[in-house]
Amino acid sequence: MKAKTILVRNIINLENQLDAITGPDFIPCLAIAFASVSLPLEAFAAVFAKHHITLIGSSSCGEIWADGNNTNTTERSAAVMLLELDQQAYTTDFTIDQWSDSYQLGREGALKLQGKFAHQAYIIMASGLHTNGQALIEGFVSIAGDDAIIFGGLAGDDALFKETWVFSDQQFSNKGLVVLCLDADRIAVSGLATSGWIGLGAVLKVTSAKGNIVYAIDGLPALDVYMKYLSVNEDDLPSIGVEYPLMLKRSNGTNAQRAVMGVDKQARSLLFAGTVPEGSLVNFSSSPGFEIIEVTRRHLDSFAANTAPPDCCLLFSCMARHLALGPLIAEEVKIAVSKWAVPLAGFFTYGEIGTNANQHCDFFNQTFTIVLLNEKKE
Repeated sequence: MKAKTILVRNIINLENQLDAITGPDFIPCLAIAFASVSLPLEAFAAVFAKHHITLIGSSSCGEIWADGNNTNTTERSAAVMLLELDQQAYTTDFTIDQWSDSYQLGREGALKLQGKFAHQAYIIMASGLHTNGQALIEGFVSIAGDDAIIFGGLAGDDALFKETWVFSDQQFSNKGLVVLCLDADRIAVSGLATSGWIGLGAVLKVTSAKGNIVYAIDGLPALDVYMKYLSVNEDDLPSIGVEYPLMLKRSNGTNAQRAVMGVDKQARSLLFAGTVPEGSLVNFSSSPGFEIIEVTRRHLDSFAANTAPPDCCLLFSCMARHLALGPLIAEEVKIAVSKWAVPLAGFFTYGEIGTNANQHCDFFNQTFTIVLLNEKKE
């Protein structure tokens, strides 16, 4: 596998970079792209179709790029991973949600790819505002299996919270799922999700909820509870809710963050990125500041010590980390870049998909989720 990354500012810039990077020594057949909604996404995708490069991608909330040495975290651009590899080692698929049911969307996406290879690994991206990330993963895993290797993220839209997109070189959807399915006997896929967010204040009980919509917490309207605890106005949500997610305490002893993605002022309810079960115990959570960089460093040190050097990396990092760290977010990205010094592309997401402490696929918010791709030697 050969990999190169490019950072794109406009369509002409994309055309020029693809022309410059393609030659006898590098003929990409696959692109994974993360693009700002400020770019004309249909024109963007058409460039890859013209160059006969299979494309999968999503809209973003900030882009992450590294060429192995230099690193950039930016906005209103596109970060693109270009890969040259055997086209028999992967396939892609695009599923549009016709059911308004994230579980069914995940299940259908996995069914369409079932049996493509003896052993499979997946990179997936889904629309960020119309998808219950937890239900999506549960649906996908119901077909792919509990031990399936799955990483990815929910699309963003530059923190506008209006419309997010997933796309290929042929299709677009604001209610869709795009999947890269890899032959795991030929392409090794591994990764790590690390957070560092800490719980704040009293433990509360979700007293009325359905899926990823929470109506009441401790018997009070969910929106009012958020406003009271965070001392904010209703117009400050959902943006402020991304920084102060609920920490969901699960029965298996693990925790998961759930960020606010939408507000229903009339119903006084909140829409979260993933399922918040009725009856669950939660508290608010927050970043402890720059300490989360050291948490990432420690976890990456341990992970790298037990992992073969990759050919390239993908990074799905929560937009809340960018908000919490500001310009220092680049320092966190550099930890991964310095570990492996290979091409890296990623984006700031509305939710991350990766491996939890029990080594099963899970849905997160507030994490730094790194994915390593490595072609296995014959």
